[in-house]
Amino acid sequence: FYSVLALWVGGVVLVAILKVHVDEDETLHHLTPTQTYLGRYLTFLTFGLLQSVIIFLGDLYFLEIQCKEPLLFIVAGMCSSFVFTNIIYSLTVSFGDIGKALAVILLVIQIAGSGGTFPIEVTPAFFQAVNPFLPFTHAINAVRECVAGMYQNAYWVDLGKLLVFVPISLLLGLVLRRPLIQLNEFFERRLKDTHL
Repeated sequence: FYSVLALWVGGVVLVAILKVHVDEDETLHHLTPTQTYLGRYLTFLTFGLLQSVIIFLGDLYFLEIQCKEPLLFIVAGMCSSFVFTNIIYSLTVSFGDIGKALAVILLVIQIAGSGGTFPIEVTPAFFQAVNPFLPFTHAINAVRECVAGMYQNAYWVDLGKLLVFVPISLLLGLVLRRPLIQLNEFFERRLKDTHL
């Protein structure tokens, strides 16, 4: 749970310290929204994958956890980081600062609703209902399979369910973002007018 949590928090920190928008200049101009989205995302993806390798190797060799499938454990971490950074980046690119806030709200919901800290069956009905729709749920289940031992193809099913979030976040970042750009610019202008 804490390793998966660290991946999401790391993604939120990345969008807080790195710019998500590309500034055009004399050498870099006439870029399409798709080019800027994918080009900038490569930076976030690289940092996210490095972060996941450090966290999961740290679990294995620094904390010396017991793990039945160490290689698949690292793969699960990298897939989780890929999905998480894509979701967080898409939210931030599409909604600006509101997207960062949405990523934090998603984090809070996932902490309670993923079943990582205690069985989902003992949580309120709301969290039981949203549990299957949270990326944490499937990331934690995939990692759990590696630590405790594989049950049939549950690991691959969980990774597949986790990767379903990628097309959804790509749809938000590449397609739905275009109409939101003008709304975001209006919101940012109004925010600057408040001098807060």
